[in-house]
Amino acid sequence: MENQANKKGNVKTITGLVLLVVFAVVTVLGFVFYEDINTWCENEGAGSGIVNVLIRLIPNAIRTAQILFVTLLVLYVVCSIIKAIFKGTNRRVTIGKLVNSIFKVVVWVVCVIAILAVWGLNVGALIAGAGVLTLVIGLGMQSLIADVVAGIFLVCDGTLQVGDIVTIDGWRGTVQEIGIRNTKLINYSGDIRITNNSQIKTFINQSRENSYPTVIVGVSYEENLQHVQEVFEANKTRIREMCPLLLSDVDFNGVDNLSSSSVDLHFGATCKEGDFFAAQRQMRGAIKTVFEENGVTIPFPQVVVHEAEKKSK
Repeated sequence: MENQANKKGNVKTITGLVLLVVFAVVTVLGFVFYEDINTWCENEGAGSGIVNVLIRLIPNAIRTAQILFVTLLVLYVVCSIIKAIFKGTNRRVTIGKLVNSIFKVVVWVVCVIAILAVWGLNVGALIAGAGVLTLVIGLGMQSLIADVVAGIFLVCDGTLQVGDIVTIDGWRGTVQEIGIRNTKLINYSGDIRITNNSQIKTFINQSRENSYPTVIVGVSYEENLQHVQEVFEANKTRIREMCPLLLSDVDFNGVDNLSSSSVDLHFGATCKEGDFFAAQRQMRGAIKTVFEENGVTIPFPQVVVHEAEKKSK
């Protein structure tokens, strides 16, 4: 999954570089041969017909490519600077990604307006009309505005950061990105969930403190609990060595349940949240190994049948 994501990222980067090179070549040629190109287009496109019309549009196409080149160059340089400034902690990375998202939107809006001006549209009237249009759209897009505002508050408050492991509406995953409108979570199997920022009302952030994974191990009813505890305490250091993901020794927390086939014992330890499930698996394996080596029986599910004695006549 990670390799696939890296391949997609590489393809995207290569495509962007190819476009940047193409626009750069057109920009340089346009500046160097500006007068020659204009003269040729005016002479060749002086008549009527589709071909002549297309020839007259060549200068506009070149200026459009120049605007796109400048836009991509500005985005690349400024976004790289923002990424360098906001690297380090998860909070800084989160703020950096949000600033990047806002900056990209602003730059592309300016780029579109500049391109429309090149093609002869009345940008002043367009901007004036956009004010009224923005008011109308804003009334109909309250949810989008709510998503943007909620995203800004999530980042500024520091309650949610890139890299945090959280549970939102029962779905557990790592925060991959907090965008202008939505937040992306990715779980341990690589599934991605996208949630609108305004819909994140309540969530559990499990990354701020170390986690305490617990395991339940059943032993036979015939086992002496004091003996089982002594075996565990005698091998506590070895169990810790067998569980490198743990940050503390394993605790024996007593009897958790008297089930149908076993006495269920409760064990727990401290680990990083990202290692939660792997640490549980290590604890189960280590405890089972120690118990088997010391003769402590871990029973399999079984049913005991008692036959009632027949009454004598």
